[in-house]
Amino acid sequence: MTLPGPNCLKRCGDVDISYPFGIGAGCAMEGFELSCSKTDAHSILKFSGEIPVQTILLSEGQVRIMKHISTMSYNPSSKEIDQDIWGRNLSATPFLYSGKSNMFTVIGVNTLAYMTDNVVTCDYWVCLGPRPTTISWHKMGSAEVPAAAELDSLRTCPTTFNTTYLNTTAFFDEHAGRVPVILNWAVGNETCDIARKKNGSYACLSTSSMCVDSSRGSGYLCNCIKGYEGNPYLPHGCQDIDECATNKPPCAGCINIPGSFYCPSPRSLNVVALAVGSSIGAATVVIAITCTYLFHERKKLAKIKQKYFQQHGGMLLLQEISLKQGIAFSLFTEAELIEATDKFDNKNILGRGGHGTVYKGTLKEGSLIAVKRCVSMTSEQQKQEFGKEMIILSQINHRNIVKLLGCCLEVEVPMLVYEFVPNGTLFQLIHGDNGCHNIPFSTRLRIALESALALAYLHSWASPPILHGDVKSSNILLDENYSAKVSDFGASILAPTDESQFVTLVQGTCGYLDPEYMQTCQLTDKSDVYSFGVVLLELLTGKKAFNLEGPENERSLALRFLCAVKEGRLMDIIDSRIKNVNDIGLLEEVAELSRQCLEMVGERRPAMRDVAEKLDRLSKVMQHPWVPAQHNPEEMESLVGESSVASLEMIGSGNFSMEKRIVQGLLESGR
Repeated sequence: MTLPGPNCLKRCGDVDISYPFGIGAGCAMEGFELSCSKTDAHSILKFSGEIPVQTILLSEGQVRIMKHISTMSYNPSSKEIDQDIWGRNLSATPFLYSGKSNMFTVIGVNTLAYMTDNVVTCDYWVCLGPRPTTISWHKMGSAEVPAAAELDSLRTCPTTFNTTYLNTTAFFDEHAGRVPVILNWAVGNETCDIARKKNGSYACLSTSSMCVDSSRGSGYLCNCIKGYEGNPYLPHGCQDIDECATNKPPCAGCINIPGSFYCPSPRSLNVVALAVGSSIGAATVVIAITCTYLFHERKKLAKIKQKYFQQHGGMLLLQEISLKQGIAFSLFTEAELIEATDKFDNKNILGRGGHGTVYKGTLKEGSLIAVKRCVSMTSEQQKQEFGKEMIILSQINHRNIVKLLGCCLEVEVPMLVYEFVPNGTLFQLIHGDNGCHNIPFSTRLRIALESALALAYLHSWASPPILHGDVKSSNILLDENYSAKVSDFGASILAPTDESQFVTLVQGTCGYLDPEYMQTCQLTDKSDVYSFGVVLLELLTGKKAFNLEGPENERSLALRFLCAVKEGRLMDIIDSRIKNVNDIGLLEEVAELSRQCLEMVGERRPAMRDVAEKLDRLSKVMQHPWVPAQHNPEEMESLVGESSVASLEMIGSGNFSMEKRIVQGLLESGR
């Protein structure tokens, strides 16, 4: 059932419009549509597009319209009857002509007016016909009219009547060609008992309404119950009548109650006055206690937030931010992030992971952010080192690493705020609904190179070095140009400075985990290399890193790939959509690089900077196919230009802030 919206017209001209009636789409119940005709003078509410409406009566189930007067007159010149007959069939509508509220009147001589199933014949000038209860069809007709001489002989008037109405247009003109007619209406064709069982179509929506069977035999009306008034066809449409608020209340000390009122005895009034006084005093005490409680609770909450802030290294963070000018890092309040994410609404969730949930947010100035609510931080050392690590991570400014904008420390588990990256993850691009259908090998190679450059930067040029710890395709985001941005440092740690420091908590994702790490529980830069090798395989094969639904020997993509290489079936596992004959050599080179990254012993794996350098050379070969891939790095760089990794290596020494500025400058210049 359609309910009227806030923009539906409530009035047209002098007529109030109450639902189920309405004007326009979605504003009326089916069959109760009206129109509003606007003229220079005023607006006119119309029924069936042409009949003016004067009044709508909800409780009576009636509408008052202005109907055309049907006329027939004898034309002496043509010796014929001139007629303007008006009729209206309402059988397909919720409306019927009211037999009780209308008077069927005919003025004239030897005139016959008829209605469906009810015929009235008149031999004199005026006829007041019997009124059936309701009719759906109305029309006026004429019988044989006598000659003019006979008409003249009938002019004697047996009753007091304005005889000019007989043979002039005086009556028609006096009433502007229309007379009022009452139409009865009802909702549906069922009785109340049947309609109540149809929840979707039952029209009496107000909880303070009742259903009344229509007197016409089918359909029903809705009325507000006693003590309520309003529109019973709308939810909460029937409102309590406050009988005590009238100019003449029913009694002294009148007390309004829902649907009625209560008149207390004089003795009761004294008791009530005493009770009211006591209640006011008690209420004052309660309000005072409540305000005091809320004040202390607010103070307590502020202390808890301050405790968390200090616990997570907030003071150190503030000190570092003030000392190191130019650090674009913000400390957000919990209230700011709640507002930005619309109270962390589920509709704003960008992704879930083992380390927390990421939400899309919008700051007051309109900029988009990604807010990560971490799952837990159990280690006391983790809490103490958090602020220090935030300072280090905030100084990472690489175009292929998601920028950390700030954090919120006044909560039990800190929240991280990153730049918003719009095009989802590499995992979604490879394994989503569209799969890798339209991703050429050149694009896959570029994404691999950009990801490798980001990890190489973390391992070799960040100070201190940073280990990601959870490299996977779902942690590689894609910006508006589908450039890679490595994200999610939930598992990241600063590289250990001595052998006594190692990770005791298993972290990472099944399918990407370094098998050596599983044995030693020691996270190294070569653990990231192994995980990156699996990402390379996803780009080469279009298959997931781990597939629980497959046969046991084919669940791990890494093991499946290594078996295929060992058995000389490399091309069987490569994605058929990139098996371009011209790129076979490059495919084999990338596959070999993946194999090296997947070595069981970490020491045999290449460093991340070497992986990036290899991918950089292959990418340039892709752009300049006339350069053999077997050229040594120095020869190739002289032919196609300096490599991205070599550019970074030149600034591999010196303090971190200097490296950061130079690297940022190089990257922003597009090198």
